[in-house]
Amino acid sequence: MNRLALFALMITMLFSNKLVAQQPAWDDTSRVSWGAGMELVEIPSSVDGTKQKAFLYRSKHKDPRPLIVSLHTWSGNYAQKDPLAREVVALGYNYIHPDFRGPNNTPSATGSKLVIADIEDAIRFAVRHTRADPGNVHIVGVSGGGMATLLAYMNVRFPVKSFSAWAPISDVEAFYWESIGRKQKYAGDILRSVSTDSLFNAEEALRRSPLRQDFPIALRKDSKLFIYEGVHDGYTGSVPITHAIHMYNRLVGELKYGSPSLSVIREKGRGDRDLVSEPDMLNLVTRRYNPAADPGEKIDGRAIYLYKRYGNISLTIFEGGHEQLPGALALIPVEK
Repeated sequence: MNRLALFALMITMLFSNKLVAQQPAWDDTSRVSWGAGMELVEIPSSVDGTKQKAFLYRSKHKDPRPLIVSLHTWSGNYAQKDPLAREVVALGYNYIHPDFRGPNNTPSATGSKLVIADIEDAIRFAVRHTRADPGNVHIVGVSGGGMATLLAYMNVRFPVKSFSAWAPISDVEAFYWESIGRKQKYAGDILRSVSTDSLFNAEEALRRSPLRQDFPIALRKDSKLFIYEGVHDGYTGSVPITHAIHMYNRLVGELKYGSPSLSVIREKGRGDRDLVSEPDMLNLVTRRYNPAADPGEKIDGRAIYLYKRYGNISLTIFEGGHEQLPGALALIPVEK
């Protein structure tokens, strides 16, 4: 190998290692042994008939038990390590960890209609093949799984009881440009997902964004949505906290004022304490701290810098980064 070729190889290896080092902890695609009791199943798609894999756990209890639907991250799939799995089994709940077209780097993934159908198919499959209580179904996800949780909230017809979205992406177009600025791989993933050529298709990105989709208010009147975000995300993590805040404001604004317009909601936020105002949002983004927060308010031992709730929708900004807290399962409103 000549010196020029050797130099090129070294540069490539160095750059590759840098990318690996920047991989967010909550987009870890590591696979693990799922252990006894976890079944690998195949779920026929109600849209195109393809088989979508999932790991399923059937509770050993004879009485109906809750169903936890845990959604994989942006770059993961059904086989990705899930820290909730062991705890779900210990509690004797039912569980499913579905694939929904795999990593978000193809047109069939990344918030497509196939993704939404796959999530609903997985719920119905699990309810049908376990002793799950159909009135006690809970969806949870972090990062790309948080985005999938928001997509499910906006689209799935099954009467899910609660949705817990941790560090979610809500606006795919915004995330594309943010990823360009941060030099993250997600920009390339989005480009491959929404464009048929090398030009970014902003309209398609918006169509796949939970923030821009129709809010099924009547369908969700008995469902709870919890949005959680660490205040340092976007600095130490890959998703700015504005994604979580904008999603909360959009939903609450439409409930209160009957308009999905983000500009209308932004104006209402000037004097509405149920919404997050632009000055408050800017302070959180720049300070990554809230001096007005109650120091006694905590979540899983972490300080809470902002908490908002309107009806069945809540937003919690806590001391942390791009993560799902270890006590996430205990925060789900499961009927035991």
